[in-house]
Amino acid sequence: MRDWRPCAILILLATLLLPQIVHAQGDPSRGAQLSGQCEECHGDAGENRIEGFPNLANQNYNYLVKQLREMRTSARERYGEATRQQSAEAKALLRAKRSNEIMDPFVVELSDEDIHDLSAYYADQACNAVMVGAPLPAPKIEARCQVCHGKFGITKNSNIPNIAGQDALYLEQQLLNFKTATEMAGGAGNRRAGIMESQVRMLSDQDIKDISLYYARLPCR
Repeated sequence: MRDWRPCAILILLATLLLPQIVHAQGDPSRGAQLSGQCEECHGDAGENRIEGFPNLANQNYNYLVKQLREMRTSARERYGEATRQQSAEAKALLRAKRSNEIMDPFVVELSDEDIHDLSAYYADQACNAVMVGAPLPAPKIEARCQVCHGKFGITKNSNIPNIAGQDALYLEQQLLNFKTATEMAGGAGNRRAGIMESQVRMLSDQDIKDISLYYARLPCR
């Protein structure tokens, strides 16, 4: 007679581990409940309609987690709530760090679970594929962008943002932030990312406008 005990043990282990696996990836349904405070700026289900604010729908999960954690660290430092552990976390964010005072009151009290759940919710939403204007010819600098951000602004790397269909003014402002990046000292809109800083410093302000509008005119999926 066949011994089913090894299979039973594997099934039991899988059952015990499943909640941990789901939690590690975030719970979209719980994220939906938390997303109400985000809608005023980021729109219903992450489809922004306000110029200068990013669309979050269908954005990459790991990227969203990282951005929220970095903004939370900056917010806690400004709010004077940094513990030793948080200060150590801040020191670890040397290669990329983000600070945005508008986001401070929304992220300062988020738990890690909240961040994972919100990120899972927005990553799970379908983006609006309707383009805002006719597609534009690709600027020459686009070839450098697609190495990381993928052809037509959609990447397979979850740590890197999709930029196709993103708000043009938002893209332009982020590129300008990278271009003028200095050591983080608080303030609205500061952002660090070594590879982006080195790439963007070679661009003129017109280059930045052109590439931002190009990606904004591409379908997001």
